[in-house]
Amino acid sequence: MDARENGAAAIFVLPTTTSGQLGPVAGWISTCGWAAAAERELGCAWIVTPQGILTVDEVRRRAAGVERSLASSQRRARRAIPSMVKTLAKDGREALRARRFSLEPLGPWTDTANQVEFVWQRHELFHRAGLDLAAALDVPSVLFVPALLMWQAKQWAVRRPLWGQWLETKAELPALRAATLIACGSQVVAQELLRLGIAEERVIITPTGVDVELFAGPIDRAAARQATGVGDGFVVGWAGSFRPFHALDQLVRAAAGVAGLTLLLVGDGPERPRIEQLTKDLGVRARFTGIVPHDELPQMLAAMDVGVVLGRADEPFHYSPLKLAEYLAAGLPVVAPAVPQLTERLDDGRNVAFFQPGDAAGLTAVLRALSEDSDQRSHLAEGGRTIAHEWSWDQQVRRVRNHLANNRH
Repeated sequence: MDARENGAAAIFVLPTTTSGQLGPVAGWISTCGWAAAAERELGCAWIVTPQGILTVDEVRRRAAGVERSLASSQRRARRAIPSMVKTLAKDGREALRARRFSLEPLGPWTDTANQVEFVWQRHELFHRAGLDLAAALDVPSVLFVPALLMWQAKQWAVRRPLWGQWLETKAELPALRAATLIACGSQVVAQELLRLGIAEERVIITPTGVDVELFAGPIDRAAARQATGVGDGFVVGWAGSFRPFHALDQLVRAAAGVAGLTLLLVGDGPERPRIEQLTKDLGVRARFTGIVPHDELPQMLAAMDVGVVLGRADEPFHYSPLKLAEYLAAGLPVVAPAVPQLTERLDDGRNVAFFQPGDAAGLTAVLRALSEDSDQRSHLAEGGRTIAHEWSWDQQVRRVRNHLANNRH
């Protein structure tokens, strides 16, 4: 990555890999968003992974694809293993990866005139390579925490009956206590950090951002629709990884109540076969694109009339949706659950259409109303574009820099 002479710099440490994951891998996409924004704001940035130092484009490309996917026979074999055993094995592998992943102070950041302002690390169990590097370089460390991992696991009913408390104490808390600054994905996460005893002055909220320039360019809408095969009707879209907490079954059930609606679902993941079958069972017309490169996502969004975010009524909405920021930047009308972290930042009827989380009938009503009112869709789209800059990655980097500058000791 090119450095601006005598500029500043930041190092971004991404401890995880994409091996075996179906894209899009949100953690990798968000990390390259942070790093690209740091390049614009500071002058230089490096992304350090267990596979070495990668460029923003390399990280984005890997995030959208699959390094290794399991064969169907392997997937069947894995399903036969008790979930608690799989969780224990995964924790063990992560502990080994963390022991192997360490960073030397000497690196490309010592060969330029760019002074490192901070080292940023994405939070993962056991990992503290970025925090240790910051200490060695004598610069602040920033721990990005989209979710507290042990708390999140409990919300998703991941069972660790014999070792869960030990993991929280020994594999999660040490990094939280060591970081100079913790950047949280949402207010819910910040509240959990305070519950764990983290000082309030060390916590800021940095919601998931977006590369505004990537999604702001003009796109031939008719060509995008033709390429995706959705036709000329009312198209409701969603983009992400097909996982249970995304509650895509709600969207399919709601879509069944809107005449002439087509779903455009972008991405892949373990829930995709179930969702595909549900669309067939309910007679919902749907197009499943599979994984697409992240830089092609704007074309996918251009084929949609509305973009949807979902949430379950029985689970706390603790994450900051990447898709939401991208919908806004693309000028796509947004439909989302009325949860506090969204109602605090968006205005119903101005830049979003809210429905109650988990309420499929309410979602149906909102989608039906928007299908019949193109003027309201245009109004929501314009409102989203107006506030998109507030959701940019650049804004999150500025928040970190300002906090660090104002809290120097």
